[in-house]
Amino acid sequence: MDVHNAFLHGDLDEEVWRILSQPQCLLAKVLKARYFPFSDILTAKVGSYPSFTWRSICSARELIGEGILWRVGNGVRVNIWNDPWLPGRENNRIPIQKIWPAWTTVNQLFSNGNSTWNRELVHKLVDVDTANRIFSIPISEQRPEDVLVWKHEGSGEFTVRSGYRVLFTERLQNVLSNSNEDYKCFYTNLWALNIPSKIKIHVWRVFNNLVPHYGNLNRRTLCVETACPLCKEVLEDTEHLLWSCGALRSVWTSLQIKLPHFDASLDYKNCFVSTFLAEDGRQRRLISISLWCLWYHRNKLVHEGVKFSMSKVLRFIRGYDHDTWLVNKNPLLSSGCRGKDIWRPPESDIIKLNFDASYLPEKKIAITAVLARDSRGKVAGTDTYLFEDVGDAFVAEARACERALLFARMMGFRRLIVEGDSLTVIKSIMKKRKTDRFLGRLLFIFSVYNNCLKKSLTFMCLGRLIGRLTFWRWKDGEEEYAGTGLQWQVLRRAGWLILDVETVLLQAHGFHFLESN
Repeated sequence: MDVHNAFLHGDLDEEVWRILSQPQCLLAKVLKARYFPFSDILTAKVGSYPSFTWRSICSARELIGEGILWRVGNGVRVNIWNDPWLPGRENNRIPIQKIWPAWTTVNQLFSNGNSTWNRELVHKLVDVDTANRIFSIPISEQRPEDVLVWKHEGSGEFTVRSGYRVLFTERLQNVLSNSNEDYKCFYTNLWALNIPSKIKIHVWRVFNNLVPHYGNLNRRTLCVETACPLCKEVLEDTEHLLWSCGALRSVWTSLQIKLPHFDASLDYKNCFVSTFLAEDGRQRRLISISLWCLWYHRNKLVHEGVKFSMSKVLRFIRGYDHDTWLVNKNPLLSSGCRGKDIWRPPESDIIKLNFDASYLPEKKIAITAVLARDSRGKVAGTDTYLFEDVGDAFVAEARACERALLFARMMGFRRLIVEGDSLTVIKSIMKKRKTDRFLGRLLFIFSVYNNCLKKSLTFMCLGRLIGRLTFWRWKDGEEEYAGTGLQWQVLRRAGWLILDVETVLLQAHGFHFLESN
């Protein structure tokens, strides 16, 4: 299905998901009784004389069928050999080498008497890589029902937005796979630039003819004007905006961007890519910023009548580039880090626990950290833990939240605020979504603890911060703190206390890597 059809079928995809995830709703019961009494919606045939509703739903179920995944609970409903249940975005079914008829459902792979996998049996049935993927699936002691989830969202819930994003990503990958090596190199270097995402996205949109310039609007009979508003010479189209506009070339000349001479038969995109790749990092930033800036001033001229000034544009581009360089050089200057994401002390007699996780996908391990502080900012305790066979970053964050609750129970904290940066995990806990990944055990711990504390447990989400650094405001705090045998390295800059949690934890467990600038 292409992106255009996916957009048109968005609501229908949502109905397919509702029928799958809520089989007791009236729509699901009516359609099942009429069209698939002995099967499911994904395998049912359109049939003879179908209603318009059923025909429309059948036309939109391809996306859902490719994106669902069984989340293992008690393992009774999941077929080992036929169903998609291995974690990850791709290859969710067991690669069949030999089918063992004696073992058909996933619950037969559990060890008797505990919530672990029967490793000896799993290694007997599948290869090593598949076995490791199976072992990364946590087993809940409560044995909830097996449920179907949408594998492209951490919450497991399908949304039109996530479906559209999946198809758009596939389309982009197809475009890249069919492109030459220079185009791939151009995209790689473009997304690696240290400039705001809105500028990189605009360059990508111009390059792929996805902006409402006069050429596109005129072709759709939405406007009569076709000449470029800046140079007023020729038709404003993608080639003009990206390469041949007189105003653009004047800006590039003033910014000392070299414009080599190309053969007349060479496509304008290849000319632009060659020019872009021939420059260094700063000049690539200037090229990208100039495209975005000219489009911005072009719109100000067209829609607001603001007169175009070349000197003003050049001053803006140079100033914007300098400010971007300063922010990248010192992340603390970023407005997103000041005042918005700082640690705020709890009220008196309340302990705030901050949790986070560091996930290494290539090693399938997660290292969690929990830091407890009181209303004065004084550290009441810390906890770190190493998890192996972790499927993805969502499970790592959920594990960190679980450790925070278990740590609070062990320390005897009675009134809590639990704070983390994983909005999906915290939303799932507050909504008690037992269908979410791994959350069966976590929700059980949360409910027990909450009942014991008589609802004095609160969850909060802290916005995800820039890079790998976590910023804390800590009044009267120590420069170093040793907790559970692990020394927390801190560094004061401009009144902030920076705990590079992931670096310390990884180095403490023997993992060493180069620091990124």
